Amino acid sequence: MRLKAKTKRKIKKGTKIVTKLIEATGIPYGYSTTIAWFAERMVLAGLCLMVLSFASGVMFVLRLSDPIGNSQLYDSAARKAQLAENGIKVFSQQVIDTASPIFASFIKDNHDTRDIGAEQLAARKNKLKKYLEEKNSPFAEDDAAVTAFATSKNMKMMIAISFVESTFGQHCYYFNCSGIGGTPPNLRKYNSYEEWIKDFDQLLETRYKNVPAEKFIGLYVQPGSPNWIFGVKQVLREFDEQGISNA
Repeated sequence: MRLKAKTKRKIKKGTKIVTKLIEATGIPYGYSTTIAWFAERMVLAGLCLMVLSFASGVMFVLRLSDPIGNSQLYDSAARKAQLAENGIKVFSQQVIDTASPIFASFIKDNHDTRDIGAEQLAARKNKLKKYLEEKNSPFAEDDAAVTAFATSKNMKMMIAISFVESTFGQHCYYFNCSGIGGTPPNLRKYNSYEEWIKDFDQLLETRYKNVPAEKFIGLYVQPGSPNWIFGVKQVLREFDEQGISNA
């Protein structure tokens, strides 16, 4: 009896998790515990071997091998890097030499484009000022207002609405010549025609972009009338006839 008990104590058993995995393959419990123990030792031995191999490699690099700066591989890589650097410098200089006249030409063309734009702006301002003078508009006497109109995105619609709302600015309150805000005290107040024009242009750009005159009734103008629409369309037609366009 003592001998059997001693024999049982010497049987190697694996952990319960590994034993259960071995039993799942169909091996009886008595054998699965021993197989599980051997499997665990093999895994541990493999891990120890990997760690030992890694440590040996590190020690070889740090203690026994030549410094990387003295190795043939390093010398070869350094020479190729130097050649590549020199090649990039040469190529970059060639690109600069070739692109210089092209860049100079681009600057010249861009400068010419700006000059043409300035000429077009001046021509638009002259046409607009002449038109406003014919309408006895005070806008014509205010260069800042004429410039603001000429550089705006909704010049024609703004002036057309100013015709039906204030007779081209002849009857404005607080430089508000289009009735923005409605009647006092809600009517917006401005310090100049230029300030009103810029605010009006932004309003049309964000809320009434490409909206026909008929659609302004009930939205911009309350309640609106056929005469309001007719007056706006009349001014828009005059602009088209005289070749005055938005910016």
